[in-house]
Amino acid sequence: MKNARPQWYEELKQPPFDRNMFTPEMEKHVLQGWQKQRNLPRFPRRLKAYGLIGTAVVLAAALLLMFVKLSPQQSPWNVASRWSGEGTAERTWEPHSAYVKGKKTLIEAIPGDDYEAGRASGCYWILEIPYDELQNSSVRITATNRDTGFTLTELPDTQIDRTMGLKDSIRLGSKFGMPYAGMWRFDVFIDGQKKGDVVFDIPDSNWEIAPDFDLNNTTVTGDIMSMGYVSSGFTAGQPNKFLWHFFAGGEMKGPLRVDAVKQGTQDVRTILESNLGGEYFNETLPSTMELPEAGLWRLLVYVNDQFYDSMIVKVKP
Repeated sequence: MKNARPQWYEELKQPPFDRNMFTPEMEKHVLQGWQKQRNLPRFPRRLKAYGLIGTAVVLAAALLLMFVKLSPQQSPWNVASRWSGEGTAERTWEPHSAYVKGKKTLIEAIPGDDYEAGRASGCYWILEIPYDELQNSSVRITATNRDTGFTLTELPDTQIDRTMGLKDSIRLGSKFGMPYAGMWRFDVFIDGQKKGDVVFDIPDSNWEIAPDFDLNNTTVTGDIMSMGYVSSGFTAGQPNKFLWHFFAGGEMKGPLRVDAVKQGTQDVRTILESNLGGEYFNETLPSTMELPEAGLWRLLVYVNDQFYDSMIVKVKP
């Protein structure tokens, strides 16, 4: 028959092994490696590779971006307009992913395509300033909300080193995790002096309550790949005891802060300040936290003043 296929074609559907080659030890190794990368900024989804051909295309594009100086019309990474910082106060809040001085692009931000409030989507920053001019400098990035004026640290003071520099530019990453939706301006400072800004309209994420999971016969609320706590939950206006679990290993070390924002509001309040010692894999932290009103709240966790992750909790009356 015209559509008949040879026997060997059907045999291709069968696995080449007579047993599962992905052993529990291999699974454990993969998960541990994934945990170590959990706290790093995620690269934008548009640059992820799908298959060998996709990988080759992405690598070629990355090389082109690094070694070819693109004009504003040529850049394939714009998610919004470019902006020179001139004009009325209202116009300076127009979304723009690149900051231009004269005809030269000084700053460009490339966030993950799926960025949204309450989640670390990762952002790739390109400073079109020669490394030789910045090798003894530090860079800091803040984020300010237009409606509330609330400002947070997107990137703490970071020393610029050779690993960030090419001949004519600097590349670095940040977490890009905003506490709530709205228009946010990201100001870039070099040695304390503002060099420019970008503006993004951050959409809200879903408000799905964090699930429970089992950990050594103990019920934990949160995400086993990130963080969670053991508790009877929040009751409005009452201090509640929590035992936090953090699963990022030695990456979680330094000052810890937990902020909270209620659904439908933009009021960010700090409900916990403590320190993490960097215990391997699973660090626990006993604490007491309190939220004033019933409803859904987003808890935002910061380590060393950098956004780590968030979770949604329901506060009982």
